[in-house]
Formats: sequence, structure tokens, C-alpha cells
Amino acid sequence: MVSFPTQTTFWFSNVVGPEEEIGFFGYQVAYIGPSCYGEPTGLLIHVLSYANKIAFILSIDEGIILDPNQLCDDLEESFNLI
Repeated sequence: MVSFPTQTTFWFSNVVGPEEEIGFFGYQVAYIGPSCYGEPTGLLIHVLSYANKIAFILSIDEGIILDPNQLCDDLEESFNLI
């Protein structure tokens, strides 16, 4: 039996990321990967724009989403269609 979530949470932030690459103590920052820990949810998706790049960071409960690789492939395909 497949269960459907009865509670969902949606967070949105409109904080603009840097448009140009930045440095930290003289080192060039190549990637920023935000995440959350401890949230009682099956799926967290973070979208980050940084220096004309976009990154999707997924946190998945494998007990709820049985094939996280397929989910990533589906999200990538959907994004390419957009």
C-alpha cells in the first residue's frame, strides 16, 4: 500500500544569491549546497542559484521514496522540458 502525505510544508526564500563567484579566505567558492537536518519529512528540495548556475539539493527518506535515483532523473527530465 502506498501512503500519501497528509501534511506538507513549503518554504520559500527570496534571498538573492551572488551573481558573481565569491571567495572565502582567499579560496574561490565553487559550490554552495544548503541542506536541513532533522526535519520529519520524506523529501526536502533546495534550489540554489549561484553565479549563473543552478543547483538542486535533495534530502530523501528512503523509507518513503524507494528509488531516489529515479526521482532525481524525473526531476531533471521535467526541468529540461520546462
